[in-house]
This record gives sequence, structure tokens and C-alpha cells, in this order.
Amino acid sequence: MSEIEPAVEDLRHATRRFYDTVADAYAAALPDTRAEAPLDLGTIAQFVADLPRGDGVVVDAGCGSGRMLTHLNGLGVSSVIGFDLSPAMVAQARAAHPDVLIEVADLTALPMQDAAARGILCWYAVIHTAAEELPAVFAEARRVLAPGGGILLGFQAGAGERLIQRAYGHDVSFEAILHEPHEVAALVKAAGFDVTTVAERAARGRERHAQGFVLARRR
Repeated sequence: MSEIEPAVEDLRHATRRFYDTVADAYAAALPDTRAEAPLDLGTIAQFVADLPRGDGVVVDAGCGSGRMLTHLNGLGVSSVIGFDLSPAMVAQARAAHPDVLIEVADLTALPMQDAAARGILCWYAVIHTAAEELPAVFAEARRVLAPGGGILLGFQAGAGERLIQRAYGHDVSFEAILHEPHEVAALVKAAGFDVTTVAERAARGRERHAQGFVLARRR
């Protein structure tokens, strides 16, 4: 076992514990897309517009309480499924979307057949993924996407980590990971995607960090 693997597993367990703790408060605080800026929502609209036609599902990978599943439905995406690392978050998402398949899963091991999806939305899920594990995440995304399928990543932009304290009214703290958009784009390209958009916007309102977005299509 490499030195990276125990650290990655520790981060995974810490992430699950954190979101299991704050799931109820998170769902109440973020019921919809009111926290997103117009540019953020524009990237999602472009992702949907670029989706290839076909019968494949669109995956919300790191779906949290399911608010982006609602948003995708509102944009006309009818066949959606969701995955999240936190069982408590999955319970929230299932309660909001009883007719949608939503399961507990890690970004590096999605319970799907090869080429079964036509799109993957990974909205602020890789903020809990170490840089050295990103290639595994993107390789798994490529596996489950059909050729031409799209992926959209949203994340806090920058280098290093940010400390989240007293999150959602709970006496818990957690460190999230910042990623440089062009570095993420390079890794996505190396995993077998054609990158179509790399964007970064400045922090606004109560945000402390810039926000990054990468949109790509599987070769």
C-alpha cells in the first residue's frame, strides 16, 4: 500500500462523518440554487445543452441533498440518478426525489456499467478529493460515460486547503481542498476528455475563494 492510500481513506471517512453530521441543516440551508451565481448556473445550462441525445442517464456525482437533481429536472433532464458518499445526505436526497435512483457511492467507484451515462455533473464534490486522487475520479467518469458524454466540474479555485468552521450550525470543522482550474482541466484532458470550457470567477458575497468550472466531453 502506498503512502497516499491511507491519507485518501482518512479523508474519505472524515468527509462522510462531516456530511452525516450536517445533513439535516445542509438540506435546510441549501434547498435550491439560490447560492449559485448566474455564471455558475450558466455553466450547468451549457452542460445540459451539450449533452448528447440518447437513452443514457445523467449522473449527479456527489449529489448531496439532491438540490441539483431538482435543477437538472427543471432544465428538462428527465433521466437522472444520484450518488453521494454520505448515507445521511443520500437519505435527504431520496426523501426529496423518491422516484430517482440515489445510492451511496464514492467518486472513484460508481456502481454503473461502462458507457451507461451521457453526462456527469460533479458539482462541488471534488472539494473533498486530494489532487493525487483526481486522476482516479476522472478515469472512473470516463468509464461510465458513453463516447461524447459530458462532464461538468464545479469547485473552489486556488491552491491548498480552506477551513470550514461551525458548519451549518454544528460545532464541527473540516478542511476542504482548493484546485486550480487549469490544473484540473489538464488532468481531465489526460483522462481522455476534450476540454471545452475552463472558467474562473472571483469570490462574491460571503464567498472567500474564487470558483472554478471545467466542462469537457469524453472522446
